[in-house]
Amino acid sequence: MLQAKADWYWFYDLDSHTMRLNMTDFVFVTACKASKLIPSAKQTVAFSVADNQSYTEFYSIVEEQLAVSEAICAQIALNAVAQKKFMRPEQPKSWYFLEQHKLKRNLFDQVVMLKSEMQQGIFLIIDENNEFASVMLLSANMKLDERKTLKQFECIKVLQNRIAPLQQPHSVQSRNHA
Repeated sequence: MLQAKADWYWFYDLDSHTMRLNMTDFVFVTACKASKLIPSAKQTVAFSVADNQSYTEFYSIVEEQLAVSEAICAQIALNAVAQKKFMRPEQPKSWYFLEQHKLKRNLFDQVVMLKSEMQQGIFLIIDENNEFASVMLLSANMKLDERKTLKQFECIKVLQNRIAPLQQPHSVQSRNHA
């Protein structure tokens, strides 16, 4: 697992309009959409102890629940931390997804599946409560309807009754976001 260092820091790149993490030897470009960032995201901030704890938790979840490489685990976990830390809260958009009455998930399952009328996708739960969950798409993309498609690492908030467990371990392909 890629270990965080004390000199890591988040910054917003004005030229590319991207949220980035300076990781000493290289810069990680997150998939956060500039239009959805909280105002304070444009300030340079340290990769905090809380960020490192979230990173470690997300990494462990992905490593345990998906059949992916260490590099992809790190990419997913860092994007999850960035999404949770810097994205504006949004209203649920559950209407894109089918209800999952018969498929109950174990509360420890954080890698889940959602189905639209068009397609199904694999998601990581970023944050949740009894009613709603904010989820990040792990699949390469997912068509929600004729006009709307989610891209890998984009987040959406949904009702809990839209979430289904994965039937078996899955592999996730990663895209570069440079």
